[in-house]
Amino acid sequence: MWVSMRFTGVIEIIFNKMLTDDIKKEIENLIKYLNSDYLKRGTKDPKEAAHINSYVFRESGIILEMETGSKVRIDEATLRVKNILTTSLGSKYKIGVRRVVLHKPTIILDNRISISLKIPLIKSIVNDGEHSIIELIELDENDLKKPLFLRLLRLIEDKEQRAKWGGKSEHWILIKKSDRKIMKAYVEDPNDVLERIGWMKRMSIGQWLYTPPLTHMLNALKRLFIDEVIKPLGFEEATFPKMYPLEVGLKTGHLKGVINSMIFASLPRSYDISEFEELIDLMYVLNEVPPEELQKYLRTPSYFLCFAQCEPFYWFFENEILDDNSLPVKWYDYSGPSYRWESGGIHGIERVIEFHRIEVVWLGKPDDVIKIRNNLLERYEYFMDKVLDIEWRMAWVTPWFYEQSGTFQELKENIIEVNRPGTIDFEAWLPYRGEREDNKNWIEMGNISIHGTKFTEAFRIKHNRGETLWTGCSGFGSERWFIVLLAQKGFNIDNWPKKYIEYVKTTPFPKSLNTVTYPKTKDNRELLAKVIDLFKW
Repeated sequence: MWVSMRFTGVIEIIFNKMLTDDIKKEIENLIKYLNSDYLKRGTKDPKEAAHINSYVFRESGIILEMETGSKVRIDEATLRVKNILTTSLGSKYKIGVRRVVLHKPTIILDNRISISLKIPLIKSIVNDGEHSIIELIELDENDLKKPLFLRLLRLIEDKEQRAKWGGKSEHWILIKKSDRKIMKAYVEDPNDVLERIGWMKRMSIGQWLYTPPLTHMLNALKRLFIDEVIKPLGFEEATFPKMYPLEVGLKTGHLKGVINSMIFASLPRSYDISEFEELIDLMYVLNEVPPEELQKYLRTPSYFLCFAQCEPFYWFFENEILDDNSLPVKWYDYSGPSYRWESGGIHGIERVIEFHRIEVVWLGKPDDVIKIRNNLLERYEYFMDKVLDIEWRMAWVTPWFYEQSGTFQELKENIIEVNRPGTIDFEAWLPYRGEREDNKNWIEMGNISIHGTKFTEAFRIKHNRGETLWTGCSGFGSERWFIVLLAQKGFNIDNWPKKYIEYVKTTPFPKSLNTVTYPKTKDNRELLAKVIDLFKW
């Protein structure tokens, strides 16, 4: 992104002894060696190296003004200086370095940055002509050992690219679509019908309870997908946790990419019930839960609830070494819900906070990962076309950066390379929303991704012969696929796909709940009776 960049700063090194004239003379010789050799290693152009411009001795320390290029950043150069002084002086003069501090660390970029950076590490940002000057706070040795500069530069580049390309329509590129399907006259929102007849009831924002009839129909669709798409390709069922330590989200990138959509969990401060007595008494008297008081009894968040569902898969293989006999690994999980904070736009069961899906994950060599993805694409197309007979389309949706992972990836010249890391979405038309020509009337049902080495590198998943390993994943959103099916086929089972009917009929259809007060109105109870008549076989 940048043609060139420079770093400046003032290094303060404090020793554990007073500096004698002999030690000072030795340090001067070491500085000459640093400037002529050690600070230039790893570079071809002197401008890319580091250089000590001046220095001043103190009674038990030295102050050095340094300027560096892009190949030997000032954090690296500072540690090089410290290591040379420690090694050379320690063996000869029995003197050690007590403390290293980098004052006024400054990054000078050769162009102006336009994005906002609000982190405690940054002291100021000044755009001076064609340059941007970023001054950081004082850094100690522990700070310098972390790749803070490298991460900061990557963050700046990432945010600049996001700002540049964020509004481009090329984020969504059509790959393939089905033929137009002949739709029946049904145009009503299935969510409204399901709620009116009492097959589902809203518990809170984005949360629903599904009664036995709806659960029966959803489970039939899940089993059909597993049998028609996943099992024929050799995937095996696993059970993943649904609450993850924050460190896992940091490694996957979700905390840096979609933290605004994640839901977090906190543990109680104590297991001793007596410590909650005051809060319990307060709730007893108020007959409500005061959130501000409750928060006092909780630890800071240490977990996040299942967001992408595939995170435990990468965690499981962390630091593991695989061989050809164990590859590829092909698993799927549908053991519990996922959670996403969908503030605004929540509707029915197609856009919720708590939802269910079948997550398909695989690990292997790049060619195998691509082959598995392509096989899944074929099965998905078969499932949408031949099994469900719905109107669908596929789109390449992550050419600019890996969705939900905080990692930027630019697409050049609008060329799709489907066998590289990226994501393909499966979308379907919802007739009750409006005409198919309007993109707002389509909904994403699921997706399929190749991650490349993003997760194998982050979790240090290796091959015993050093070969590259990739991962892939695919999510089947159960509620969304179900709503698409009802939106395009209606509630009349005569219009349903034959294979789906077979799975619905595998076990007796559950009885609908019909009490004095549920469903709530006479019209809704009459509607329920009509729907029940459609399910008599």
